[in-house]
Amino acid sequence: MENNNNNFKDVILSAAKDIATKQGITKINIRSVAKTSGIAIGTVYNYFPSKGDLLVAVIEDFWEDAFKNIDWESFSRNNFYDNLEKIYNILCTYLNKFKENWLDQLALLKAQEKKLGRQRQNEYFQKICSRIIALMNMDEKLKQYQWTEIVSKEKMSEFIFENMLIMLRKGETDISFFIAILNKIMSD
Repeated sequence: MENNNNNFKDVILSAAKDIATKQGITKINIRSVAKTSGIAIGTVYNYFPSKGDLLVAVIEDFWEDAFKNIDWESFSRNNFYDNLEKIYNILCTYLNKFKENWLDQLALLKAQEKKLGRQRQNEYFQKICSRIIALMNMDEKLKQYQWTEIVSKEKMSEFIFENMLIMLRKGETDISFFIAILNKIMSD
């Protein structure tokens, strides 16, 4: 890959994402990224001092990319359950771009790499859970739901997103059963 770009960090990250997409995240290492990007190994280390740092950047970019094209304002016109399905379908479509199930591959990383990646990923999960709460607040029917300390909006949003992740890992494309269960739970 010829490099005429002055922004080496972006080129390096792009090469790492390319490897993750085509070969899987577990195939990312400094040497392969240097080769793919056409940038010297030493220069890659200048921007990403370890493989873990590079993986964290790829994970962070993954979640940024997954949600950057969502028009959150358009969600105000739908009910909560339609919005959840829309978000799920966006994530499903995004994950299908990868050769291997990206979420499954995170489990294959070494402990230290996994720890760094999960810290960054958890920050994105909190943002997503906040968005789910915002969607709950926009739905007129859910405004009437009697939230409690045990069944709070925060806990429900975490429950919803964690289950969505499980279904994404399994490659589930239809979440209508999950939506029906949520509707039943939150309509009491």
